[in-house]
Formats: sequence, structure tokens, C-alpha cells
Amino acid sequence: MEPSSFDPTHAVVFDLNRGQVSLEGAGQQLLFPADLMAVVCGQLEAGVVRQLGVSLGRQAGARLRARVESSTASLEVMVEQLAGELSLGGFGALAIERWGRALVARIDGYPLAGHGQELMGGYIEGALYVAVEREVTALPLERTAHSLRLLLCNRSASARVKGWLLAGGSWGDALASLHQAPRNDVGSHV
Repeated sequence: MEPSSFDPTHAVVFDLNRGQVSLEGAGQQLLFPADLMAVVCGQLEAGVVRQLGVSLGRQAGARLRARVESSTASLEVMVEQLAGELSLGGFGALAIERWGRALVARIDGYPLAGHGQELMGGYIEGALYVAVEREVTALPLERTAHSLRLLLCNRSASARVKGWLLAGGSWGDALASLHQAPRNDVGSHV
């Protein structure tokens, strides 16, 4: 396995004299318990939680873009860099799964999986929009107590998969059905 190209050195700075924590490229940060964020996510409307995630993701995307030339970077490098950003925020470990042409983001160790799927969906969308200048929908497919899967696709494919899921279909069957769709519906690259 190749060594990671993500370098967290000096990414988080604790200034104890001022009582501040900062994240490189994002300024001052707050540290608070994940279960508190889960309660907040559970109390707010889904759209508000998603917008919060988009804001956090855009900051991460800007840091990623400053480190990597997105037009020439491989999918693996982009995933590695985004995974590093998620890890710095305490959001868990990111992996990308290929399901045929479909890309699924899997976050293991996600501390808000039960309540924060909209937060992570917005985070991924915001990060990819800034980092690779591409609008991607991150549709929640599956959540457990400590993991989350999100389909990365366009709005049209997202609407179709959401319809299949609401009709009681499994997300695996929904992804299989996407393969009969036109090629530009599925996020075949990030």
C-alpha cells in the first residue's frame, strides 16, 4: 500500500495562551461532543442540517483544492485528501465503493450516523463542489449506529433512487437499476 499523500502536519493548531483551536485554511474552530451535535441535528429541519454540512464541506473543499490540482488528480488522490479532511473534523474514515458505474461514499466510525446523515450529505456535496467544481448529490442510502453510505450522483439519478427507496426497494437494487440509465446519470468520477 502506498503511503498517504494527505499530510496532517500543522493542520490543527492549539493556541492554549489564547484559548483557541484553528484548522489550517479555516480559522478558529470549536471542539464539542459529538453527541451534542447529534442532538442538534435531530432538532433542526433536514434542510438546515444539510446547509450546515454544505458550509463545512466547502471549507474542506477549499483546503483540499489548495493542496491538490483537481483537474489532474486521480480519483484515489481526491478520495485520500477528502478522507483526511473528514478525519481532521472527527467525522470518521471515508472510503469510496464502486457499484458498477455508481460511486458510493462509505463513512465508517461516523459519530452522527443515526441523526446526521443530512449533515454528511451536505458536507460531501459542498466539498466536491469547491474541490472539483462539480455539482454532486450525496443521497443517503444506508445508516447504522456507526457508519453511513451515500450515493454520489446527479439530481436526476438521486430522484430516481429516492423514489425506489421510498417504494420499499433496497438500495442495492436501486443501484443495479441505475445501470439501465443513461451514462451521465451516475457519478462515474469525482
